[in-house]
Amino acid sequence: MNGKLTLNLDKSASALRLALDKAGVVANVKAETAAVIDVSGSFEHEHEEGTTSILIERLVPYCMVLDPDRKMDVFTFSAGEDSAHYVGVVTPDDARDYVTRNIVERVPGWNGGTTYSFVLERALEHFGWKTCEEARRTSQGAGFLSRLFGWSPSGQVHQHGTPHTHDKRRSLVLFITDGENDGSDETRTMRVLEESQQRGDQVYFLFIGACEDKGVTFEFVQKIARRFKNTGVVVIRDLEAFVAQSDEELNATLLGPELVEWLRS
Repeated sequence: MNGKLTLNLDKSASALRLALDKAGVVANVKAETAAVIDVSGSFEHEHEEGTTSILIERLVPYCMVLDPDRKMDVFTFSAGEDSAHYVGVVTPDDARDYVTRNIVERVPGWNGGTTYSFVLERALEHFGWKTCEEARRTSQGAGFLSRLFGWSPSGQVHQHGTPHTHDKRRSLVLFITDGENDGSDETRTMRVLEESQQRGDQVYFLFIGACEDKGVTFEFVQKIARRFKNTGVVVIRDLEAFVAQSDEELNATLLGPELVEWLRS
């Protein structure tokens, strides 16, 4: 399928900018962008056949228009803390076949289960909103060193290898999953998002639920979207048809009123 679909990302970025203009989003609005990708076993076919690679390619215009450095951070997850993994960045130049080249059978937790909370924490740490253990240690050390030498540390590298400045950065996180969160993780996920809202984190999570099985209702994600002002959900029943849409159709689906309002705020 990937070989049949040729995308002009510059044209797609222009279409997105036009959609944002029409929605009243100012031209200089910026937000770091990230894609969080579910690598649980049930999503294997879509990853291996390249459909999710095309989805990432279709999302890259969001980093071209919104991200200050025109790069989209990529995280993967399945079940448990060890599966929450920072893959790197995707750019317009290397977006084609990104998932098949960088993720399939290459990331921790490949073909595992599904828990949302740990990768949500990783994203919040990455963009500086949630204090990770290293930042806490750095801050404690900085207090002594700054008093002694008038010195303070700059960015560090996260214990899992994530380039990490600890600066707070306004961020749009596109969270792609094909199934419900494991019930054992629901309370923890809610707590992570509740704490984020209480802190006033400038992050918007758009959950993209992609599953052709109508028995998967994404009930938990719908609950999240209703409860928190900085979370939205889009449910896609035919991912191949979705990624083959026009730029205008795709943007109309993703740019819901709540996300537009967040971008305007």
